[in-house]
Amino acid sequence: MDTSDSLRNTRAAWLLAVVELFFSLSWVVYVIFLPELLARGGVDKRYLPWILAADQLVFALADWSMGVAVDRARSALRRIGPVLVLLAAVSAVAMLLLPWLAVMPMLFLAVTSLWVATSSALRAPPYVLLSRYAGRSAMPRLAGIQLLGLAVASALAPYLAIILKGVDPSLPFFFSAAAVGVSALALVVVERGQPAAEPSAVAAEPPGPNKAARGAWAFLLGIALLLAFGQQVHTAINAASQFKRLADPALLSWLMPVFWIGFSFGLLVVDRLVRLRGPLPVLQLACVAGALALAGTALAGSLPLLVASQFAAGTFWGCILCASIGVAAERGYPLQTGRNTGALMATLAVAAMSRLSLMASGGAAGGSLVEWLPAVTWAAAALVLLRLRSV
Repeated sequence: MDTSDSLRNTRAAWLLAVVELFFSLSWVVYVIFLPELLARGGVDKRYLPWILAADQLVFALADWSMGVAVDRARSALRRIGPVLVLLAAVSAVAMLLLPWLAVMPMLFLAVTSLWVATSSALRAPPYVLLSRYAGRSAMPRLAGIQLLGLAVASALAPYLAIILKGVDPSLPFFFSAAAVGVSALALVVVERGQPAAEPSAVAAEPPGPNKAARGAWAFLLGIALLLAFGQQVHTAINAASQFKRLADPALLSWLMPVFWIGFSFGLLVVDRLVRLRGPLPVLQLACVAGALALAGTALAGSLPLLVASQFAAGTFWGCILCASIGVAAERGYPLQTGRNTGALMATLAVAAMSRLSLMASGGAAGGSLVEWLPAVTWAAAALVLLRLRSV
């Protein structure tokens, strides 16, 4: 690949990182204001975790369906950018309407489902565009750049919760919807920058994966589910209580982003590691080291040690997630990248749904059992991965 191609690929990844950033921020805004919007409609707050869990179920179904649809469109040499922008526009309008529909609970929930389903156009499809845009070897680097948008949004979440406290939801929802709608135009820009596909190459579609290959991929998704569930429990349930144990609660908004700062660092270094060692050794090492880092967060007796453990855990999660996206794209190359990346995104959504269900059922109050759950799940995933010889 020459220098111009590399620069073009990097520019495309940064454009998609902006899309990822604004999409993730829109979800943060939604979660911040959802309790207030439900209260306007007279919905009891105990239903909040279940509604968020249902949103993740819709995400899971939509992510996989969107990935399959993108593969079919690409195999027929149809451009997908304009369709994705249209879906993003529908998503933006639906989000814009949510504050006004809060007084009508049933309609509010229906439009929320529409917003969640259509916003899946901004989850798996951009990775498909990247995987078709550049060679498979460059995918971890490009995916890492795109995931920086998620890292920044997650790091900003505690500050947004403080800044937006007491603000009328209509304004943040308006700006979030506008930002998502405008940034989605980058999907068209990225697709138009792709080299023209060769009809003969697309027509010569390889046979689908055999039963053994499908079983191996399902097995890998099971490992991804374990890892993602552990990450969800750690960042959404354990991290805050761990910091409160050793630091003034007033410092929490400054300490919570440490994991995501480490995540960003992991995204920046994972490409070099994958090039040197390959995706499987990187996944194995990151799982083992990540499990130790998560154990360190549970055992930390001082704030500096806890901060270091949180940073390390975030770093290894960045390596795991980025390498996993690269594996998904490579296993689906050339015409099933959407199906595989969509399945991986759906797996992440199922992990979030599982964590929310755990919270809604009261299982998050399990004390030390829940505190050690992330380390145990990552250790289990590491033991399974260490027995594999290839991915």
